[in-house]
Amino acid sequence: MNTLEESIAPPTRFDVCFRLGDIPVRIHPFFWLTTALLGLHNRGSGVDQMIHLLIWVAIVFVSILVHELGHVLMGRWFGVRGHIVLTGFCGLAIGSADLRRRWQRNLVSLAGPAAGFLLAALAIGVFWLIYPSWTLAILGLLFGIIVIPSGPDIFNVPPEYVFSSMFYLMWINIFWGLVNLLPIWPLDGGQISRETCEHYRGRDGLRLALIISLAVAAGLALLALFEVITKKPLIPFLSLGDSLFSVLFFALLALANGQLLYFLKRAGPDWDEGGSEPRAPWEQDPDWWKHGDDPWRD
Repeated sequence: MNTLEESIAPPTRFDVCFRLGDIPVRIHPFFWLTTALLGLHNRGSGVDQMIHLLIWVAIVFVSILVHELGHVLMGRWFGVRGHIVLTGFCGLAIGSADLRRRWQRNLVSLAGPAAGFLLAALAIGVFWLIYPSWTLAILGLLFGIIVIPSGPDIFNVPPEYVFSSMFYLMWINIFWGLVNLLPIWPLDGGQISRETCEHYRGRDGLRLALIISLAVAAGLALLALFEVITKKPLIPFLSLGDSLFSVLFFALLALANGQLLYFLKRAGPDWDEGGSEPRAPWEQDPDWWKHGDDPWRD
């Protein structure tokens, strides 16, 4: 187990462990807790709300597992063995990007969102065969577009739980799949952005990638805040969900990137001597927070 995995998802006796073929999967209890908290906004009350919550948790679990499986399988294609860890607010494909060639690492990063898009496409195809008009209506909801069902199947209304399941699956795998491709570190798009910047700017590439990441995350946090306040997106058809979660999500990413930029500045111009790169305190030492002499405390 590497240091990053130990710091983000330390093993507990409540972990759920299993294998998909020969790929180890570990689920930290925080995964279930944070997923359930995110699903508390679901409509209904009593038993109805509980059913919606269980559907939400199940679809988030399958979607993130498929996403991380995409990373691992692409890494396997290039000859590295990885494993999957699901923890609070994220999944990790540990070891899958431990590759020497930049283009291979980029393909591993792309494989996660691509797996989610494929899952969504398969679900949409099946749903379209049964409820074609309602499929378009759900797709419209993802981007704040009202599509009124029409055609011969207009009265073939899907059951409430089926409708909710399809919306959750599309929202997680399409909308958040696109978000994952944004040039924000440590999202998949941020990792590709870093690889690209380092290819063209060398040792200054990491700093440039973090600046881009900070600007994009901060901008989206402001757009999300505007939507929460006004109840409509500033840019038409670019809805970020009209929820405080989106505001906090992008704001925390912006804060994390700002801290990394500060740490990079403190590390000085010779940070990459010896072929290493500056690592955040929790990547160097899982017990970093117990010490009082790290640069992040100044």
